[in-house]
Amino acid sequence: MDEYEIIFILCIILPPIATAISGGFSSFLINIILTYCGWLPGVVHTFMVTKNARVEEEKEQLMATIKKIENTDTVKQKSIFNSLLAGLIVGGIILLILFRE
Repeated sequence: MDEYEIIFILCIILPPIATAISGGFSSFLINIILTYCGWLPGVVHTFMVTKNARVEEEKEQLMATIKKIENTDTVKQKSIFNSLLAGLIVGGIILLILFRE
C-alpha cells in the first residue's frame, strides 16, 4: 500500500491519528475536539489537513527542482563568460606578440 492510501484509511477510521501524522500537535488537538462533536467534522478537518500537507510537500519538491535548474543555468552562464574572457585574453596576447614593434 502507498503512504497516501494508508493516510486515507486513517482519515476515515481514526481522524485524530491521521491529523497528528500529517498536521502536527495543534491540528491534532483541534481534530480531537471536532471528532468529539461528531465524526463527520473530524473527518472533513482531517482531509483538509492531509491535503494541505501533501500540497506543501509537492511545493517543496517543485522549489528544489527550480533551484537546481537555476543553479545549472548559472553554471552554464559562468562557463560561457569564462570561455569568452579567456579567448579575449589569449587574442590580446597574440596581438601584442605580433605587433610588438
